[in-house]
Amino acid sequence: MHRIPAALLIALVLGLPAQAQPQDRPPLPELLQRAGAGTSRGAPDLAGLDASPARAQQLPFFRAVMAAPLDAPYRAGVLGDDLRDAAGSPRDLIGWAGALLGVRLQRPAAWGTAGVEAQLRTAQDPLAASLAWMASTQEGAGWVPVLPDQAQLPNPLRHEVARVLAAMSRSHRFLQRAFERFPPGVTPQLLRRQGLDDLLTQFETPDFRQLLPLVEREAILAGMLDLVGAVERLQGFVKNEATLPPVAWSLQTPFGWIVVDTTGGNNRHQLKDPLLVLDVGGDDDYEFLAPGETHRISVLLDHRGNDRYAATAPGADPSSATLGYGILWDTEGDDRYEGTQQAQASALFGAALLVDGGGSNRFVASSRAQAHAIGGVAVLVSAGGDDEFTAQTYSQATGGPGGVALLVDTGGNDRYRLTALPLVRPSPQLPDRNTSMGQGAGYGMRGDFFDGRSIAGGIGMLLDLAGNDHYEAQVFAQGAGYYEGLGILLDDGGNDRFEAAWYVMGASAHYAAGILLKRGIGNDVYRSTHEIALGAANDLSVGVFVDEGGDDDYTVGFLSLGAAYANSTGIFADGAGNDRYAVGSPTCGSLGAAHQHAWGNSRETLPNLGLFMDLGGADSYPAHCALAANDKLWAGARVWPRLHLRSEAAAGIDGEWALPFPLRLLTRPAAATAPSRPGGQ
Repeated sequence: MHRIPAALLIALVLGLPAQAQPQDRPPLPELLQRAGAGTSRGAPDLAGLDASPARAQQLPFFRAVMAAPLDAPYRAGVLGDDLRDAAGSPRDLIGWAGALLGVRLQRPAAWGTAGVEAQLRTAQDPLAASLAWMASTQEGAGWVPVLPDQAQLPNPLRHEVARVLAAMSRSHRFLQRAFERFPPGVTPQLLRRQGLDDLLTQFETPDFRQLLPLVEREAILAGMLDLVGAVERLQGFVKNEATLPPVAWSLQTPFGWIVVDTTGGNNRHQLKDPLLVLDVGGDDDYEFLAPGETHRISVLLDHRGNDRYAATAPGADPSSATLGYGILWDTEGDDRYEGTQQAQASALFGAALLVDGGGSNRFVASSRAQAHAIGGVAVLVSAGGDDEFTAQTYSQATGGPGGVALLVDTGGNDRYRLTALPLVRPSPQLPDRNTSMGQGAGYGMRGDFFDGRSIAGGIGMLLDLAGNDHYEAQVFAQGAGYYEGLGILLDDGGNDRFEAAWYVMGASAHYAAGILLKRGIGNDVYRSTHEIALGAANDLSVGVFVDEGGDDDYTVGFLSLGAAYANSTGIFADGAGNDRYAVGSPTCGSLGAAHQHAWGNSRETLPNLGLFMDLGGADSYPAHCALAANDKLWAGARVWPRLHLRSEAAAGIDGEWALPFPLRLLTRPAAATAPSRPGGQ
């Protein structure tokens, strides 16, 4: 173990601040020793997680964070860089979402296209061949399509459209495989009522929670990878083709509408159950009607124009999926997306993707939207521009049970809002506000007070790669976890502002984990009006916050800034800069603190670790938080100081130290040995 420098030791004994002096080694050994947790690995007690009835559903990355919280910043940072590298390929992002879901599937793009190409190459009419599979299904028995001739839909566009339709046939078979173990009576309407509306009666059958272990996740991912690969190819063809023939053709099939329009007009589309929509040029207006109960696959590709997409019914827009796949891809323009519940990359037992290729866009929904997943994966990627995301609850990168949701924004000055009103889901902590559960949130379901059928949460990650951004939320948000779920918010660069209330900014509760990483040297503002914020956790959970540098401003209520409550782990680290700290609670209870809900029970011997680190600059601390000061190492207050209980382990440090958490890869592989990406690319 490292020895404490002599000058610092004298200062600690006398109770005086030490002189600032740069330190080459990380501060963790001294900090842990001062907290009384010198041999700690930083993990809360994991016995409860191991004994959980939902143990089999806990996702591997979540388990890794819970087992080693001190490694969490590195793990989350490396994951963020992997997603940054994949941001140019939605197929790769789907692959990464599948990897986080625990699916080990290396599926090169050629696997999904080789059979399709062979089928179409030998066909007299590739379009007819690509539709033949529909007539062989129960839904399409006896169906004979009326196809356009070569003049109405000429090659090579005809062939490209046929390729996507043929890929759908393969994806449809994967869907059948994914859900073949489901009992009778499972419908989209039942799943939305139970999983999205929370209208679930005790011991109801079927029960969506009991369906999650029956899903073959590998089949879901394989079918989505093939489908996204085909759409990526169509997008590349449309984008790179110098001139496309003017085509206006539509066809109703047993699986939904096919619409191809390359005329460049400003179209108004009113669509129910779109199967494949391709629109090139023009400022278009899309209205999506309530989906049918048997609709499973939707693909919409719009190239150019400032477009509007409106869905007034849950699951109506093409980027939502229930027991299926949904893809909406807009290549460019200043677009507006309007929805209510289950919209804008929302998957409910399936996979959903929304890609916006550029421009300043507006995303508006109410709940379970803007990258939300239960029993599958959801990805929303927006490339550049000043975007605005607005919703009320369970939105903006929210991973529910058996789900992984990713929201990746590659640039621009963006605003993310999860509003208090209108009330959609009142928070138990603050009934006049919504439970946000978003902006990088993972949540599960506690059955303790209902019917005992608990289910582990998923993973939600919001990654914003550049710009001066503004995040606004209420309760459970901005890197938040709840009941065996993991939430991550990673913001790269810029001068950003974070505003929220309770369980926010790297916070969690009830066997969960939340992480907020702010990389780069930005001057940031963090405002929490209540408690459990900025590297704080409650009830056997983990909360991690790291700001890499800049002159930052922090305002909190109670139990924040590296605070652990009820046998948790709370870690706060600010890497450099002249920072200001304000704590609203008169008892402070922050800046490296460990508290228990009650004494006189067996939890008194379980770990409870709160760590605060400010590692550079001249900082300002509130006068009533008497322990904290510039260039000082302090131990958190203890109720039972003579017992040296692990449940009261806390400390803080201020001084010139190197950030002890690497936020990026430590080495760079040679190009020839670079590992392959999930999905096989």
